Amino acid sequence: MNTRQLTYVLSIAETGNLSAAAKELGVSQPALSKYLAELEDELGTELFLRYKKQLYPTAAGKIYLEAATRIIGVKEQTYQIISELSNGYQKTLHIGVTPLRGSIAIAQIFNQFHRRYPNVKIEMKERYMAGLRRAIQDHSVELALGTCNDPDEPDIIHTSFHEEELVLFVPSFHPLAYQASQDLDHLTAIDIRKFQDTPFLLATENSTIRQTADMIFQQNQMQPTVVYESDNNLILKHMADQGAGVALLGRGHVEPSKNLVYFSLKPSYSVHMTIMSAPDHILSEEERFLIYLNYLQESKRANYRFNPNANAKRLLKEYELYDTERRTHTWTPKS
Repeated sequence: MNTRQLTYVLSIAETGNLSAAAKELGVSQPALSKYLAELEDELGTELFLRYKKQLYPTAAGKIYLEAATRIIGVKEQTYQIISELSNGYQKTLHIGVTPLRGSIAIAQIFNQFHRRYPNVKIEMKERYMAGLRRAIQDHSVELALGTCNDPDEPDIIHTSFHEEELVLFVPSFHPLAYQASQDLDHLTAIDIRKFQDTPFLLATENSTIRQTADMIFQQNQMQPTVVYESDNNLILKHMADQGAGVALLGRGHVEPSKNLVYFSLKPSYSVHMTIMSAPDHILSEEERFLIYLNYLQESKRANYRFNPNANAKRLLKEYELYDTERRTHTWTPKS
């Protein structure tokens, strides 16, 4: 799924008719009909009810549309901000980002980057994690913001300052929900095997969280029932919020909710926040500053744990911050 496909579904909902939506989108009606059928087949549920040649969103369709509207809105706002500020540039940085989280990260640091390098344009290329890795390897981007399981892997250079804990997002009607802490800063830790018979909503294969989830299931000899998979964490959160199953997501998505409770895992698991580059790519001054700004922004996130790898330590030392950070963060070096 990508943001262009989200506009297809939004247009179908707005027009209530495949022919009208196809005309608005500039695609053929058979192609749009095939796309919708394939999407509904992939999701395992209908998004629209058909009645007298009109299409009406189902309950599942309304969940999908709500998430799609939010994702498209964030993307458009981000690109508008960058477009307004990027004038008279002489150099372009090609940055790989995830459609929502990555683009928000760039938007948060762009003003400060632009003040220092007003003639450098940032061009974002949207991919999910598997696509970001390929973009680094084929050099279609210089940097990519994402996550990883191992920041010291040999085939990609990771500059990773922080890690984020993975949390179970559980519908509040679940039989185990009563055990959840109401204090979102101190979640109850639980054995994932207690959810053996609960349907799961998971990230798609090749994503960092999915690789971690599969490892957790394997270690606990679990074969969970996976009822839905998506590249987009926001979709998974909305599905869990509507009671479709339990989702495994980063702690940054935790927020007060009447429909959800949250559990830490016992033992805990985390993913590393990273900026990727190719082994043969030498970081420019502008790229190093962009990475540094991203570090500053990440440091504001209370749910992130400071745990820099070797590349991150070198960059912080360049900016004369590493010794200070080591004293002010709870940080345990890897053995």
